[in-house]
Amino acid sequence: MGMAASQARYLALVARKSNCEYEGQQINQARLALSNQSANLFNQMLGLSVPVPPSTSDYTKKQYSFTDGVNNAVIETWHQLAQPDSEGYNYVVDYYYNAEEFHGSQKKMNDPQVQFSLPNVAISSDYSIQVANIQAKLKEIEELKKAHETAKTEYSQLYNNSKKISTYQDRDTYIDIQKYVKSEDGNTYTITRAQTETDDDGNVYELWGNDSDSTIYKNIKDKKFYTKNDDGTYTAYTGSTDGYTLQTEDITFTKYDSTAEGLPEGIADAINVLKECDSSIKPEDIFYTSDGTLVLKSDIEKLVGGGEGTGTMTYLPAYHITGDSDTEGGWRSTSSVANELETLRAEQISAQSALDLAEAQYKLMNVPEYIGNTKLTALTELTESQISAIKQIIADMKEQDVNTNFTNYFNPDTNEYSGGIYSFTLNGVTYYTTYDDLAESYINGTGINNIDDQPKLAYYTAGYITQKVTKQEKAILETDSSGRFTSIRLGDDTIKYTLNVETITDDAAYQDAMNQYYYDNAKYDKMVQDINAKTSLIQQEDRTLELRLKQLDTEQNALSTEIDAVAKVVKDNVEKSFKTFSG
Repeated sequence: MGMAASQARYLALVARKSNCEYEGQQINQARLALSNQSANLFNQMLGLSVPVPPSTSDYTKKQYSFTDGVNNAVIETWHQLAQPDSEGYNYVVDYYYNAEEFHGSQKKMNDPQVQFSLPNVAISSDYSIQVANIQAKLKEIEELKKAHETAKTEYSQLYNNSKKISTYQDRDTYIDIQKYVKSEDGNTYTITRAQTETDDDGNVYELWGNDSDSTIYKNIKDKKFYTKNDDGTYTAYTGSTDGYTLQTEDITFTKYDSTAEGLPEGIADAINVLKECDSSIKPEDIFYTSDGTLVLKSDIEKLVGGGEGTGTMTYLPAYHITGDSDTEGGWRSTSSVANELETLRAEQISAQSALDLAEAQYKLMNVPEYIGNTKLTALTELTESQISAIKQIIADMKEQDVNTNFTNYFNPDTNEYSGGIYSFTLNGVTYYTTYDDLAESYINGTGINNIDDQPKLAYYTAGYITQKVTKQEKAILETDSSGRFTSIRLGDDTIKYTLNVETITDDAAYQDAMNQYYYDNAKYDKMVQDINAKTSLIQQEDRTLELRLKQLDTEQNALSTEIDAVAKVVKDNVEKSFKTFSG
């Protein structure tokens, strides 16, 4: 029984040892596969190309340029001729310059949502008749607007001026004043002024006389002397002015006293108006002449030649009590101003009513008003800039075989315009379209007020566009001792231009290259990181397998020791058995 057990134990241990050896072989094969994967990853890393940043020198070149006084040109390429031609041209050059060119363009607006003033009223199929009626009504409105603005301005001016003392000022009557004298009691002022006369052109002349009653005339503007001809003209005086003195006259102004006798008629009303214009004016500060002129004490004391000699004014503002209100310097009483204001106000109201009626009638004609939320403006008259833009649009569209409706209403040859063109503004840009285009979009719409599913609306604009102009010409290029070009004369020009040489870096291309470098570098770093991550996983798995292999090796050694012990027991049992049966 013991021998059988030992043999069974021996067989079990041998089986376990055989299994350990098999598992060890499997682990070694797995580690070999991991080693191959690691080697492949390493080779993959070795095969990666390390990104190199671009150099600015790769995007830098020398560039020749010149200016002809109008354009700044850049030479792109030059090709030397085998032999200079008979006129000495030794190169063929390609050059370019940027020029601002005026161009017209057409655009198409999706879902324009064109709106007319009367959405439920049908539009006549004869657009030209409707445009003519609209144009006539718009012109009428323009005239009424002008009439209304005129009436409004006249009313405002008179209303505002009626409250200003300067409205009544006359600065032309008392001019070229030499001095003034105040009486001891302060009740009168006497001013001394030069005797003057004015010619038909508004020139003012001082009268200078001598003892022989001879008179010459000094022009206040140019300070020169003249003689007067029988026909009223003046001739430059070249003689001596010795013995001639300025001819003067004295005018006395009396202090206002409401109780005094012989006051000029209307002076009380005039003083009331002055006080309305300037509430600081007091009656006792007003002085007058018997012929109906008022002056202010404060103005008199600003005149030159006063007692203290501090004044500088050589004219005295005056206010006339009587006179024609339609004449410069004429007087307007408070009642006359009030009556005139009432008349002008009535004219303004009448003009406003006529304008309102015309604008209401205009809307009843069913006219285009909006594109979406954008206000349409009907062009009654075309400005110079609008004519220029529309002409350019017509010409450019004709060149591109694009039909427009502008010529239905505008003749580009004669500039005759009959209406029908509309403008609107989007994002600060002015665009143009026609009644025909607006009507076609509108009548082909659906839904409420035809606002849905409208076909595309053609609209146009014109403006300056920077264009690159490229030319190729024969040229005479001159060089310096270093071989650098210094001047150029083109085949269609008689002037020799100095060449400028600049070092030009294509910053855009260089930045594109840098962006590509950043991308490639990031991609390279990502690939290295991925390889390192995969290698790390392989190494971790290999360490796990190595640890298992060491465990198997330990187990196998233990099994070998135990097998040897069991084998010895079996051998001893066999030997004992043979001795028993043989003995």
